[in-house]
Amino acid sequence: MTSDRHEAVHDALTRERWVAANRELVAKMVTELVYEEVVSPEIGDDGTLRWPLSSGVLTAHATRRELGWWRVDAGSLEWSEGELPDAPDLMALVLREHGVDPSVTAGVVAEMSATAMADVLRRARARPAHELVGLEPVQVESQLGGHPWIVANKGRVGFDVDDLLAYGPEGGGQVRLTWLAADPSVADSVTVPGLEHRDLIREQVGDDEFARLRCRAQLGGLDPDSCVYLPVHPWQWTNRIMPLHAGELARGAMVPLGTGAARYRPQLAVRTLTDADHPDRRYLKLPVSILNTSVHRGLPRERTLAAPALTQWLAGVVAADPFLRETGMILLGEVAGVSVAHPAYERMPGVPYQHTEMLGAIWREPVQPSLRPDERAVSLAALLHVDPDGTSFTEALVERSGLDATEWVRRLHEAVLPPLLHVLYRYGAMFSPHGQNCMIVHRDGVPTRLVVKDFVDDLAICSELLPEHDGLTPQVRSALADVTLDPKTLPKYLQNGLLVCVYRYLAEITAERLGVSETAFWASARAALAAYQERFGTELADRFALFDLETPTFPKLCLNRLRLFERGYADDAERPVIAAQGCVPNPLAAP
Repeated sequence: MTSDRHEAVHDALTRERWVAANRELVAKMVTELVYEEVVSPEIGDDGTLRWPLSSGVLTAHATRRELGWWRVDAGSLEWSEGELPDAPDLMALVLREHGVDPSVTAGVVAEMSATAMADVLRRARARPAHELVGLEPVQVESQLGGHPWIVANKGRVGFDVDDLLAYGPEGGGQVRLTWLAADPSVADSVTVPGLEHRDLIREQVGDDEFARLRCRAQLGGLDPDSCVYLPVHPWQWTNRIMPLHAGELARGAMVPLGTGAARYRPQLAVRTLTDADHPDRRYLKLPVSILNTSVHRGLPRERTLAAPALTQWLAGVVAADPFLRETGMILLGEVAGVSVAHPAYERMPGVPYQHTEMLGAIWREPVQPSLRPDERAVSLAALLHVDPDGTSFTEALVERSGLDATEWVRRLHEAVLPPLLHVLYRYGAMFSPHGQNCMIVHRDGVPTRLVVKDFVDDLAICSELLPEHDGLTPQVRSALADVTLDPKTLPKYLQNGLLVCVYRYLAEITAERLGVSETAFWASARAALAAYQERFGTELADRFALFDLETPTFPKLCLNRLRLFERGYADDAERPVIAAQGCVPNPLAAP
């Protein structure tokens, strides 16, 4: 099997695909390093870019975009010394000239190389954008390029080539999970009211499979009625759980139950899985302790155990709020969690956070049961997808809708912005609404409403107590302690998560492919904000001032700088905090 996989990788690695993927990666690298003010090549008024480096000169054409950034055209890249260097080599050259420690540079080169290989594999499996519109969300996500802002977005430190093919969405494979039973003395389990742990597991795996799990647990010496059942990602099982929890396994506090029958597909976020045969079953979010983009991809223990209580609060907010019901916003609640603490690491002061997030699970509601018969949902990230022939997924949606492109953009803003604005202004809370955390529901291509997911990891709340916070339990307040933000800082979640990380690129697509200029795109977004404020101006005017979304600029978060210059590969006790460098001209600023 391994040799077959390696042969598949070799077959995908053609010169043509490598050159195309490398050009795109180099263009993205220059684009985002300029945006984050890491490098300052010469860029003329006509967009001619010239970047002298120690071993050659890189030239290209760049287009000035709103929000103060330049898009480098991949097809225009030229290198004075001949063939365009590989992106990892070029990044190494840049970091050396910036005096970055060689150990960090070496790690970045590895992440860039892994990203380039994954991009080639994705190209080898690429389907035309128009074919993707009718697919299930997880199938669409297997075609996507990943985080649009972070250059080495598929670094996945810890994965080898076999892991990339087996567990990465680009591989198109399916994952079968290892199941464990654990004594309640070592495993904590929580659920929303009305849902029992055993019923949760039965619903997840089916009656026959649950009976098998119970039998194996009993044979292993555990009480099948009181033990905690949890799935484990196969990579995590091999690389973390077996060696680091060998004591509990040997003593029978944890009992392996074998490989489950269900087949799962990885979503764009590798650690979140969809049941391939039963997509209406709950999604699973599991620790996979690889380092990717900014963090190790574990499950923070406190937040995992607070997930059901947080879901209960948010679900109550949505259900009780007439406006949120009117918008049709779908909240994919995280209804259950299991967490197992490592006995040594948990008692170790200052231990790197990755070691306290290794074993657990979160069960998240799937989107399908919330959709009407004529609706489909797809991640916001899909709107940014462009296939190898240059056709965008958004174009395909607009064509399917039959709407004029300007009207389609207006409908999109009206579906996305009002519910997010209401959560911010009314409840002093904000998700990080980037491409993986939100979905857009559409009816024959027409945007209708917003889906929000993954809020346990990416929800922040205002430090100024509001009456709407009265329903927060002490456990939820404690879990949110590290993301309790002052009113001036809280809006950055929407500004950087949606405006910069999604709309910045989508406005470019609408301008280049749909004939809706960036100016018109942002004017349409401002109109949605103005309409909301007009409707709620009497009762929420003080909140419009408290959470000011209309300042002339807002701080520019720098996701790539975090790895390159700030955090490197330090194995610290706390998850990294992204710093700002410079400002972004605010496209929602008051006229």
